[in-house]
Amino acid sequence: MKSLKIILICLASIIALVIIFFFIIVPIMTQPKKELSPLAQVWLNSGKYISWRSTLEENKSFGELDIFTIQKGNPENPAILMIHGYPTSSFDFFELFELLSNDYYVCALDSPGYGLTDKPRDGYVYSIEDDARLVDYYIRDILKLNSLALYTHDKGDSVGLALLKLYTQQDEYKITHHFITNGNIYLPLAELTDIQLLLLNKRTGPFITRYINGKRFAKGLNTLAHSIPEPLEKVDAVASNIDYQDGGKVQHSIIQYLNQRHKYENEWLANLQNSIVPTTIIWGVDDPVAPLKVSDFVWNKILKNRQTKAWYWKLPMANHYLQNDQPEVINLIIRQALGEQVDFSRIDQGIRPVSVDR
Repeated sequence: MKSLKIILICLASIIALVIIFFFIIVPIMTQPKKELSPLAQVWLNSGKYISWRSTLEENKSFGELDIFTIQKGNPENPAILMIHGYPTSSFDFFELFELLSNDYYVCALDSPGYGLTDKPRDGYVYSIEDDARLVDYYIRDILKLNSLALYTHDKGDSVGLALLKLYTQQDEYKITHHFITNGNIYLPLAELTDIQLLLLNKRTGPFITRYINGKRFAKGLNTLAHSIPEPLEKVDAVASNIDYQDGGKVQHSIIQYLNQRHKYENEWLANLQNSIVPTTIIWGVDDPVAPLKVSDFVWNKILKNRQTKAWYWKLPMANHYLQNDQPEVINLIIRQALGEQVDFSRIDQGIRPVSVDR
């Protein structure tokens, strides 16, 4: 009787394992790869990949990564390099590429862990300083630029500020103008969201990361970080970029840039204060995460009385993703800063910049 009971338990265990294997494990292993949305596929088809090996000793075993880059316009025209933020990608500049590429050579890349670039896991260390070295490599060895304007957003602001140090150590290219847009470039005044804090935390972050997907993330961004909601095709493209290589699973790792920001914040702001590059700071006033008090602080403490010229624009009806909310305004500000004569009167009065300092 006892033997029969043991046999029945073994059979039940085998049946349970078979059910788990065929109804849970196999579907997970064989589920189709998420396809890019039509607009994300267009973005992918417009770019190309370069190889990059992290400069960090901790990442030595990971080898070369495939880095997505995109360039649009005539390489003979003045160049503008754009650096994206967290948690999105170069696709953030979709509208600006369209508006600027007839007259400028507009370039961007997706940092490791973002967009259409590789998203290594298993201990890969994502680093702002490493991203800055990647951008420097992209400028010198891939684009082979002699001069460029630099446009940064969100996490890209920190990358740009770290790049300023590398910039002073070389003489191969010149940054003609530095545009800084909404990002938490002074963390004590930031208003981080609950999800950012949870993802950043070493206990809750890895757990929450398991359940993140692009659709949910993109929908949340569209609600929180845009004054003018994005059309569905744009939201789907943002979701596709996040989902590429199951990017939800690296969110705890890549948001650690905020801890790096905290550690190196004074050094990076000193880079800006000592910079010899003319700088324009442009801020969407509706941003609840990187509020206006952040840009006001950086303007008043770092840029306002700096020896090298600087300008400050505040944009109404623009949120964190100001380049998507008011792309035409950004387009004109960039053109004016780079020496063009522009006519702001053709923009509706309700969406004109509310102030220009200096």
